[in-house]
Amino acid sequence: MTVDSVIKGADRYVVGKIERYDQKNEMFKRARWDPSVKHIGDKFVTAIRHEKDKPGSTTEEQAFDKAGWALEIYFARGVFGGNYGLYSWDSQVKVSTQPQDLKLTGGDPVKMSKVIKKVAKFFGASLVGVCEIDRRWIYSNYCNVPVLLYPSVSVSGVEEGPIEIPEEYKYAVVMDFEEDYEAIKCSPTNIAAAATGRGYSGEAYTTYLVAHYIRCLGYKAIPMGNDTACSIPLAIDAGLGELARNGLLITPEFGPRVRISKIFTNLPLVPDKPIEFGVWEFCWQCGRCADNCPSRAIIYGEPTTEIHNVSNREGLLMWPVNAEKCLSFWAANGTSCSNCIRVCPFNKPSGWTHSLVRWGVKHIPWMDSFFVKMDDLFGYGKQVESKHYWR
Repeated sequence: MTVDSVIKGADRYVVGKIERYDQKNEMFKRARWDPSVKHIGDKFVTAIRHEKDKPGSTTEEQAFDKAGWALEIYFARGVFGGNYGLYSWDSQVKVSTQPQDLKLTGGDPVKMSKVIKKVAKFFGASLVGVCEIDRRWIYSNYCNVPVLLYPSVSVSGVEEGPIEIPEEYKYAVVMDFEEDYEAIKCSPTNIAAAATGRGYSGEAYTTYLVAHYIRCLGYKAIPMGNDTACSIPLAIDAGLGELARNGLLITPEFGPRVRISKIFTNLPLVPDKPIEFGVWEFCWQCGRCADNCPSRAIIYGEPTTEIHNVSNREGLLMWPVNAEKCLSFWAANGTSCSNCIRVCPFNKPSGWTHSLVRWGVKHIPWMDSFFVKMDDLFGYGKQVESKHYWR
């Protein structure tokens, strides 16, 4: 990537003109209404492991998984549509909001950007960035689907309509939430799924509190999880990471082991600058996520503008993931899969050796293939048996 392309943020991956994406075509939404793939969704939402003694999916581990997801499913539902509960666009708490005459006015955007980041991390965010809202990343339409715990709800329960964000919302506060390293190492089991669920539940909790803080300053805030707008390009614009072969955001601190939420606001802030630390070039040399994808949903070779199906977005140069294959494996597996996160060489805990390698990836990319071989030689990314997680 050149310096000029990095400055463009997520626009660096755009080839030609792109249209706003309709959320109903996102795979988890399609699986609830599209006749061609609805059978996959039906199988996934009703998938309950009956092998109670199977390692990684015992009764206790299934309970662990469900507990991790509980806050997101019951009180936020950012993965099912948005503008609900903790992600409501309007504050649900009137008692503790500030009187209108106490609205913060004349604040310093530089100072407020630092304050917002401090507040977000205090309430639980692992990483925080700010960007101006590129409206190409806002969904053209929302799509609310039945909650997975209630598969008996018919397809007629799907609700959709246009998304209109007033122009006064100029900035996005984007937050990343680290997923537990040890739990992800157990993918594709319920233990790893619990880490994913806790990521979503944690972001719902934190995002609501940060949005409420902004509202108490007298400004507006629209909190969201996976809903309303595409998370990854906003995170790239906010300087939190780069796009990778596995279709995920790669951060310098946690690799792909993060979940993303965001808040649209009219609070004056200062955008962060997009970053580049060698991910794009490294992914050309690597391919471990493709090697270890059980469904073969991740492609080899060069990035492309060709898409697999409507769940991919047209007009982008990237490594498109075949979400139909991915969700099919989830349905057969009985729970989600994080193998592409588990095996990614950027998925490492903090430490001087890993920091040194990250430095090498950024500054001496001609050694990328060597770093990949060393990652494999030292056994990183191998699945860990569930019994080791509980020790």
